[in-house]
Amino acid sequence: MFFSSGTKTLYQSIDAPQSKFFPPLLKPMLPPNTFQGKVAFITGGGTGLGKAMTTFLSSLGAQCVIASRVHAIRCDVRDPDMVHNTVEELIKVAGHPDVVINNAAGNFISPSERLSPNGWKTITDIVLNGTAYVTLEMESS
Repeated sequence: MFFSSGTKTLYQSIDAPQSKFFPPLLKPMLPPNTFQGKVAFITGGGTGLGKAMTTFLSSLGAQCVIASRVHAIRCDVRDPDMVHNTVEELIKVAGHPDVVINNAAGNFISPSERLSPNGWKTITDIVLNGTAYVTLEMESS
């Protein structure tokens, strides 16, 4: 079983064998100022992949607004009313976004069969419903 020795395999270093074929990109592939004058809205933009995307978009000239439980505009994407208020604040502060990245996620380092019903509900509420709430709210704004 993949998890038979814990989660150690999930935390491989950058020097792991598969990375030899696809070394990490340390700078954007796009030319400077590609997103100059554009607004990017990133859910889950305070950590992990969202933080990296926010950093790169910002370095390419985008004005980035992140929605997170801990940074910038506080937003729990599982709550449609909070999403509505966040989008209103986003538009008031930065204008209507040119780029929307639905990156918020609920991550549990656990095989699916070990998730509790509440854990499963949390993941689907964030990833599925949260993505829908943000996308639908953007469409109606």
